[in-house]
Amino acid sequence: MGANAGCDSTPPAAALAWRKAAAQPATGECQRENSMSLSDLAYFASAFSGFTATASLIYVAIQTRLSIRHTRAQIHQGTAARTTNLLLGLSNADAVAAWIEGNGGAPTPELIRERQFYYQCGIMMVAMEDYFSQHEEGLLSDEQFARGSATFRERLKEPGLRDYWLKQRGGFVKAAPRYSAFIDGLCAGEAAVGR
Repeated sequence: MGANAGCDSTPPAAALAWRKAAAQPATGECQRENSMSLSDLAYFASAFSGFTATASLIYVAIQTRLSIRHTRAQIHQGTAARTTNLLLGLSNADAVAAWIEGNGGAPTPELIRERQFYYQCGIMMVAMEDYFSQHEEGLLSDEQFARGSATFRERLKEPGLRDYWLKQRGGFVKAAPRYSAFIDGLCAGEAAVGR
């Protein structure tokens, strides 16, 4: 018995009880610890889900705002293009003569040339307004805006375009005060200001 006692393959009762307990599902304290960690995991998953939903809403809001800005710019560009095309079409000598006659005037060569110049000034003002609006909407950088403003400032040094602006200014000041201030600043030789 003494020699075989160490080699006995029958486990002692304490070892059997331990194996039995290990094979059974966790109960009591161990189960509460697992439940707490699953509860914590559910809390964090819910918080993460809320965060991603909020981030998605912010992204959609930003995209909507950008879309509105670009749509406004396209509408303004379309209006500017339409006005420019109309004025270019009216700049043709025959079209100017027809316009003058249709409005009860006599189309002299001087009057035709004067009206053509008037339409060219109108085209320049439409271009400046489009440029100004693009910058106001944040679609032109300050550097691009300053470069274009320098070009327009040089054009406004010419007496004919400046006179055209001064004659049209009264109507513009009421309808578009910020644009009018921009053109007045160019006439005064001031640097273009940022948004």
